[in-house]
Parts: sequence; C-alpha cells; structure tokens
Amino acid sequence: MKKITLVLFGLLTFGVYAQDAKYMQAMEKNVVIVDSAKDVSAYQSAYNAFERIGNANPKEWLPLYYQSFCQVMIGLRQEENGKKDEYFDSAEKLADRADSISKDNSEIMVLKSFIKSMMISVDPMSRGQRLGMQSGMLTGKAMQLDSENPRAYLLKGSGLMYTPPQYGGGKDKALPVLEEAVAKFKSFKPTSPIMPHWGEARAHSMLEQCKKTE
Repeated sequence: MKKITLVLFGLLTFGVYAQDAKYMQAMEKNVVIVDSAKDVSAYQSAYNAFERIGNANPKEWLPLYYQSFCQVMIGLRQEENGKKDEYFDSAEKLADRADSISKDNSEIMVLKSFIKSMMISVDPMSRGQRLGMQSGMLTGKAMQLDSENPRAYLLKGSGLMYTPPQYGGGKDKALPVLEEAVAKFKSFKPTSPIMPHWGEARAHSMLEQCKKTE
C-alpha cells in the first residue's frame, strides 16, 4: 500500500511539473512576441495566445495581465477614438480580473494606472481631472506595494510631465521622478522571464523629452 501511495504521489508530482513547464514555455514564447511587437497583427496574435493560456490556467494572473497589455497596445494604434475606447475598456476589464486573482500586486496597479492614462489621451479636456486623479492613486498604490518597481515611477513621471504646471505638474516636477525611474530600471531584475519588464526605453525617451527646453 505504501509503495502504491508513493507511485501515485510521484505521478501526481510529475503531472503538476509537466503542466507548469508547459505553462512557462507557452508564456515565455509569447512574452518574447510582445517584447518585439511593432504592429496590431503581432499584438493580436499574442493576445489570442495569452487568452488560450489563460483559459487553460484560470488561477494565473499573468495571462490576463498580458491580454490587457496587448489590448492597450492595439488601442493605441487605432485611428478612431471610439475604437480606442473599446480596446481600453476591454483592457481595464482584463486588468480587473487579474487583480481579483492577485490582490495588492504592484504590477497590476501600474497596468491599471497606464490604462487610465491612455483613456485620458482620447479626450484630455473632459477626462483629465477625473481619470488623472484615479491614475495617480493607482500609481501611488503601486509604489507603496513595491517601492523598487520602475514602471510605477515611469507612470508617475509621465503623468507629471503632461499635467499643466497650474495643476501641480510640469517638466520641473517630472524630471527627478523620471531620473529615478531610469535609475531603477538599471538595477531592476525580473524574478522570471515572464514577469513584466517593459518600459525602460520609454523611461529614457521621456527623460530626454523632459530635459529639452521649450
């Protein structure tokens, strides 16, 4: 009986390991696609793959995270504001689902803040004040959860850069935050290849823009 139990335990352990290995392999393959994506087609292909992975692994938050991220990237490449909103709304729902699986996750807070800021870009005049406050709160929470998350500093610096000085923003306020974002990206090491690691090039670009005089 003891031998049978050990055999069954071994088979179960092997099955779990094989499933985890398959999940990691699929995730790594498609994270690479996201890292190199330049157009809607590539992001859509990755989105479809992450959707399949997520359906097969409903307790994992990262497939939902990357689905959401892909929707944002596709939305940014739409010409019509109505289509942009469709993708950003979809991205927000996916991020909320990821949040329900992994509570108090700094990376998910950053993603949700990013989505809010993209929603603002569709109609800054009517959305800026309300969504800007929400985005800022999400960024602040992300920094509280992980003070070394460089994407949180990137989002905070970007928000300050595009906020008029009369409302507490401006390049002078954004500069030190973006400098900190760049510094944190230099020391940042994701815990695995499938963890979020985007934003470094954007941080450098934003910092250079911030340094330029009008």
